[in-house]
Amino acid sequence: MSLAAYPLMAIHGFKWPKRPTAQATGYLLGADQFGHWLGIAAGSAWQHSNGQQGMFEQAFVKLIPPNAYWSACFNLSDKLIDVDIVLPNQWHDQLVEEIDLEIDLLKMADGSIEIRDQAKFAAVCQRWPIPAAIIEQVHTTTAQIYQQLQAQVEPFKHVGARRLAQFLQHVAAEK
Repeated sequence: MSLAAYPLMAIHGFKWPKRPTAQATGYLLGADQFGHWLGIAAGSAWQHSNGQQGMFEQAFVKLIPPNAYWSACFNLSDKLIDVDIVLPNQWHDQLVEEIDLEIDLLKMADGSIEIRDQAKFAAVCQRWPIPAAIIEQVHTTTAQIYQQLQAQVEPFKHVGARRLAQFLQHVAAEK
């Protein structure tokens, strides 16, 4: 199937409380029991809110689970899985909005797992107050995702890698 068969989605990123960060476009690859999958091809453009522009060096797939405080990118770099702790994504026709809450969990190619930017999250909480219920959910979600990455619970075991491989086949077929 050609990539042209997949609808394009605008992806708008924000930081709490809804400060614009970046924009990109991806292909809506479909949905399954884990959520919606987007594919972003290498060479796709991105634009930062500060005017900086660039192109993604690698293709990746992004999983956006419904009503969840996280989203995940699966790629072939040393950071195989990059989970962002976010507010539940908002969908508007061909646009998805994501408000990043700073904390990232990275599963590296060597199997190690890192939690990053907890200090940034604490600083955001001081500068722009976040409701206590959201703060609690951020900590709960971070702990849950860490455990799932460690235990290799799907979609973090095979599903994400399969989705990435399928997307890469579509990208290769376009060349």
